[in-house]
Amino acid sequence: MKISVHANKFKLLTSAALIALLLSGCLYPQTDSSSTSTVSKESMRNVQAAIEQYMNEKGILPIHNSDSTVDRYEKFRVNFDVLKKERYIDMLPSSSFEGGGNFYFLVLNEDTAPIVKAQSIYLIQRIIDLQRQVDAFKAENGKLPIVDQVYEGFHTIDYKAMSIKAPQLHSIYSGGIAELLIGESGKVYINYASDIYQMMKQHPDYELAEEHDLRELLVMYSDYVPVHSPKYKLVNDEPIPYE
Repeated sequence: MKISVHANKFKLLTSAALIALLLSGCLYPQTDSSSTSTVSKESMRNVQAAIEQYMNEKGILPIHNSDSTVDRYEKFRVNFDVLKKERYIDMLPSSSFEGGGNFYFLVLNEDTAPIVKAQSIYLIQRIIDLQRQVDAFKAENGKLPIVDQVYEGFHTIDYKAMSIKAPQLHSIYSGGIAELLIGESGKVYINYASDIYQMMKQHPDYELAEEHDLRELLVMYSDYVPVHSPKYKLVNDEPIPYE
């Protein structure tokens, strides 16, 4: 089906520059000159070409094994050790974790048409930290630190009850302030509904079946995967999260 868009149903998030922290240290002596706060198009092209060449010659993908329970957008990390050792790449992307940067490089569509995408380590770390605080609050108080229900099964976070400041995280897609939610499971999520909605507006002719996970739009039209996200479905032309 074709996605139709109603412009007044979502407010645009405030535009802001993406804030990224660099990981200290470097696991390898050689890196390229791309920025470690973003992922350059050149880096994406180089890694894509390397994994395709490796796959064509070896018959397997140069990726780390992953547990079957891991979300598909967090699952298969590029194995730079293999690519560098066997000279499929000469230099590591400086934006990659292995090159001292702030992104994991992942492979999606591993069984059909493998494609390289990037995952923000900074966002992963911040959500993991917040998850620990939420879990500690629940263990001590016997309930989740939640306030308003914004979607069925998803609430905003009661930072005041936890005596912490709300983290100012920015969307890897729009640069706007990212809304954080807690699902019924107690899991902390970044809400990508606004980002998905903007992709729907920008690509109104893209055909997406109702049963598809709408995060597909974010991955298809950007170099990044959504970090710590729920799945999304189309309900009345709006992206709605679900666990």
